[in-house]
Amino acid sequence: MMEEAGQEPVPPYSRTATIYDELVGEALFQGWRENFLRLRKHMKGALRVCADVACGTGLAARYLAEEGARVYAVDISPEMLREARRRTAGMEVTLLQQDLRELRLPERVDLLTCNGDSLNHLLGEGDLDRALAAFRDNLDLEGCLLFDVNTPYQLFSQVDATIWKMRLGNVRMYWRSTYDEDSGTARLVMSHVEESDGERRFYREEHRERGYSRGEVETALERAGFRKALCWDACGLGPVAETTRRLQFLAWR
Repeated sequence: MMEEAGQEPVPPYSRTATIYDELVGEALFQGWRENFLRLRKHMKGALRVCADVACGTGLAARYLAEEGARVYAVDISPEMLREARRRTAGMEVTLLQQDLRELRLPERVDLLTCNGDSLNHLLGEGDLDRALAAFRDNLDLEGCLLFDVNTPYQLFSQVDATIWKMRLGNVRMYWRSTYDEDSGTARLVMSHVEESDGERRFYREEHRERGYSRGEVETALERAGFRKALCWDACGLGPVAETTRRLQFLAWR
């Protein structure tokens, strides 16, 4: 099934946006919310205006709005923004379609979040620097940046030769992951079979991620001009180890 002729290549998340929460979105959000609540004590003052960048289906944006903040929810995927718009309808949430490396919010914010290993999708040399510099430029003077990244260990260790299969409603999915040690990038190919009115349509999404180490991110934060940054293992907020899979950062402008 994987990468067969006749599969239409489509942009990442264009076919998975409507089922993303069932795949990984809800689990990622629950982990983010748990860490957010534990780290809130480090964020001084009220969070009046927030931004959730690479907002996906809008779970974190909705949560921040429910906590009383005005929220900017930003994503490059129109399909993800469509889901976020549905989820945050009637709330103090403004949706923006932007590349996070060129983020330009209408105003500076007290808190900017970027969750669910979104920064790992930045593959090019200097992309992480551009994104972090843009984040800092959009923060208020006392503003905080809360984000996570997958480590090279996570991307390497999650790869196997198995073709995974899943069915959600009228969609059958097949996906397989590979890892290139030279470039430090993982490649996930997701093939979809959508059945409707007796017809079947075939699509293929390809996702790539680059692993970032703690040292790489901390150096990039310094280059971007952040004055202070703390880092934990995102699973439990314990100390970072060689086997840490995801890093949780909190940085101050």
